[in-house]
Amino acid sequence: MKEETTEKLRVMVVSIAPPQNNHGVRIVLYRHLVARNPFDVFVATDARELDEDRPHKRLRLPRLLQRVRNTRLGPKISSFVRDYENMIWALLPNKDLDSAIDDFEPDILLVLADNSLSKMAYRAARKRNLPVAGLFLDWVPIMKGYFGHRWTVPFLDRWFRRFYRECDPAICTSDGMKEELGDHPNSHVIYPMPGQHRVPELASTTGRRSEKFQLVYVGSAENFYGRMLCSLITEFEATTDLAITVIGPKADWPQKISDLAIEKGIYLGFKPPEEAASYLAAADALLVVMSFEEEYELFMRTSFTTKFLDYVAYGKPVILWGPDYCTPSRVAAAHSGALPVTTEEPEAIVAACRRLANEPELYAELSDGARRMHENLFNPDRLQGIFVSEMEKLVEK
Repeated sequence: MKEETTEKLRVMVVSIAPPQNNHGVRIVLYRHLVARNPFDVFVATDARELDEDRPHKRLRLPRLLQRVRNTRLGPKISSFVRDYENMIWALLPNKDLDSAIDDFEPDILLVLADNSLSKMAYRAARKRNLPVAGLFLDWVPIMKGYFGHRWTVPFLDRWFRRFYRECDPAICTSDGMKEELGDHPNSHVIYPMPGQHRVPELASTTGRRSEKFQLVYVGSAENFYGRMLCSLITEFEATTDLAITVIGPKADWPQKISDLAIEKGIYLGFKPPEEAASYLAAADALLVVMSFEEEYELFMRTSFTTKFLDYVAYGKPVILWGPDYCTPSRVAAAHSGALPVTTEEPEAIVAACRRLANEPELYAELSDGARRMHENLFNPDRLQGIFVSEMEKLVEK
């Protein structure tokens, strides 16, 4: 039962990605909902990994499908299981979700827009006349691993757009997301909130700290990120004045490049945020990577990588390597906060680093621009204030 003593809003988060301080969407939710503890939060999720200490309810597929998924047949039928999850299970009444809502008695359902749980949550909320705030952080219908067979994507896309129209409010991670989703009477762009970790003092100093110009990347090292980073490592290895450091888990690189990168200390694997911060602080410039591949274009137009928001806190030049239509490039162009490189050839990154190394005025200008973006546009207090205010308005209605 709801306790009369609490003054916090009771927010039930329904999401395929629970709030956790590790990566991607989980970090975004963690920073808004957990780090500053603004609400009384309960999590309903179908994720396998979550913080067991946080109040939660697991939303599970039927037992038979769970068992089959964990057998040798699992990989062979995974697409069919995902289709069932998105197209059938999501439309059925869910006793676990219903009981969680009735027991927790939330003021608001905060729902991550996806292919399955958002359908389930929306119906449950409307049955109880509860307000639904939708979070549109990634264009999930086109993300590999989140749909089964390709023929289902148009159906999932239509639901994604419909859910946007029916949410009140709809919170978008970027201007590109809002533009793609279209008109809405109560839609807001709230950029992901930067982390609260302390930036080491070294970041505030100016000038080079080694003979080579040091470029540092922290983030995913697989899929298109990995392909772009591999090409860049090869290019940097052919220079004598530049060095690159890559920090991140699960590098899926060719064995030859992987062995070289590990041997020479280029690839350091995963590092905790506090340790990664020391490498960012010691860098001469920081790298953001966004895909040029056609199949990821909609994703690049609508998503907003959290690493850009975290990077600008260091007051260093940020090199944005990606097409001009991706969100970070658009924001940086409007606020002079980074150096965009909009061609996919890795030689262009080499040229950008040398330009920063040899043009101190440009280096200072971009460093100042990064600091201004952190203090104003990406100010965590400002972004959190907007987010909390939108949640409070729902209850005031």
